[in-house]
Amino acid sequence: MPERVEITVAESAGFCPGVKNAIDQVLELAKHRKKTIYTLGPLIHNKQVIETLKEQNIHAINSAAEIKDRGAILVIRAHGVTPEEEKKLRSLGLEVVDATCPLVKHAQENIRAHAAEGYSTIIVGDRDHAEVIGLMGYAAGRGHVVSGPEEAQKLPRLEKANIVAQTTQENEVFLAAVEEARKAAGELLVSNTICNPTRQRQKETIELSKDADLAIVVGGRNSANTARLFHICRRLAKKAVHIEKEDELKKAMFRGAAKVFITAGASTPTWMIEKVLEKARALAAGRSNRLLERLALGWKLVITGSLYTALAAAALTYVCMKLEGTPVSGKFPLMAGLFAFSLHMANRAAEKGAAAPDRARRLLFVKYAMQSRFAALICGMLAIFLSAATGWQVLLPAAFFWLLGMLYPCKLPLGLANFGYFPASKDILIALGWAFMCAGAPGLGQGGAMSNATQLAVFFAFLLVFTRSVLFGISHAHSDMITGKENFYKAAGPALTYLTLSFIFLLISATLITLKSMGWQPQLAAALLTGLLYYLGLLLFFYFSRIPERITAETLIDTQFMLLAALAYYS
Repeated sequence: MPERVEITVAESAGFCPGVKNAIDQVLELAKHRKKTIYTLGPLIHNKQVIETLKEQNIHAINSAAEIKDRGAILVIRAHGVTPEEEKKLRSLGLEVVDATCPLVKHAQENIRAHAAEGYSTIIVGDRDHAEVIGLMGYAAGRGHVVSGPEEAQKLPRLEKANIVAQTTQENEVFLAAVEEARKAAGELLVSNTICNPTRQRQKETIELSKDADLAIVVGGRNSANTARLFHICRRLAKKAVHIEKEDELKKAMFRGAAKVFITAGASTPTWMIEKVLEKARALAAGRSNRLLERLALGWKLVITGSLYTALAAAALTYVCMKLEGTPVSGKFPLMAGLFAFSLHMANRAAEKGAAAPDRARRLLFVKYAMQSRFAALICGMLAIFLSAATGWQVLLPAAFFWLLGMLYPCKLPLGLANFGYFPASKDILIALGWAFMCAGAPGLGQGGAMSNATQLAVFFAFLLVFTRSVLFGISHAHSDMITGKENFYKAAGPALTYLTLSFIFLLISATLITLKSMGWQPQLAAALLTGLLYYLGLLLFFYFSRIPERITAETLIDTQFMLLAALAYYS
């Protein structure tokens, strides 16, 4: 085993836009509709994700005949179907949702348009693949499927033809098939319908696998695009393996490997790639450090178990009390910490099917699920009890925000929409709850009224916590964890999200600069202004796609509150 093993992960690895779009659509349906959801075939070729979707009441079927509930929702997956099949599905009285990938739609329309002009269609792809079967339906009965140049040599004489590619086809195979097809067609139109994400993924795979001693391809064994990546790696790398899960990696695979390359198919979520990377690092090291493994698991439990979140809320409360100029009391940071722990833990338990099932999550939300929920409930009740001792003006809002947070993931009865129906609702609700508990409660509890200083602290806390929640959403989306438009990032998209976060940074900075110039706690304002540099660094870190895995990302995000509290203490 080499002393130092270099492991490179493909930047293009992870869900493609078409898969993300399909998953987002079915998740929005699952969140806001009480109907059972069926997908015609597996939504994506990944067993682990399919199992996760089952927990959201989303089930894969092979035929619409399997659906007994006529009130169910049937989703056409990203691969698409033939026009005849779609017409038949819509005649069954089911609610049909079309989640066909836009790039597959483009290929379908390309074939339809040229078929209408009398062109025969040549599709370079896998004959039995769902996408190719769907594409053939648009060829007006004049379609031919070839897997590559060898089969293209056997094409009959065609007067005029349009050659297209399965969207995940290998570019070199398509181009070689085009050259052979030219010999069979009097007129040949070349429509390279390979999607850009596939091109980028294959280009990166070719470049990086050339120098790899070991190439690891992660993805479902029935995934066509993953199989093509493996074919490229097997051809170019010294050794290549195709795995579905990190458990399939063995120490012997890394023997003699100084350079390891990891890539993944379009149906493989980033959180699975991260687990493969973690296992690869351990195996490549040649030995396992039990102490470090236990420390790593312990920290995962701290983060996943919301303990660090509770400390972050307590730290922010301390900062707000200093900003308000109220006497510092341990009661309010404790109250805010219990409040944040309770809601964060309860919501994380409710969302366990929507996240990467790592060991920490299995311990907290599977093995000790009842204990975790009980701890969340008890801590919430303690927070409300402490707020009651402070006065009704604190008790009523605290109870309101706590109940709202506990009900948030629930589907309401009588056909009412749950709170998650509204875009960015989760980030806004979290920010409002924290802003009151961290800033409003200390001001009201010790001053009895919402003073100007308290209003300022509430505004300051709201903006910081909203930013925190949005960054969490970016991290989860980057890891391909299953989330919906209740997150600002999912609802607004990358461009508007980063524009909004930049504006918030400028707004908070301007507020602190104004306070300093007005002489309102100038030392504290200057200290907090310095702390915002961490915020700026984090924002730039995320913007330039240097987003780490979930545990590290959440640690970095919540550490900003610890830093601000430390600066406030020494100011």
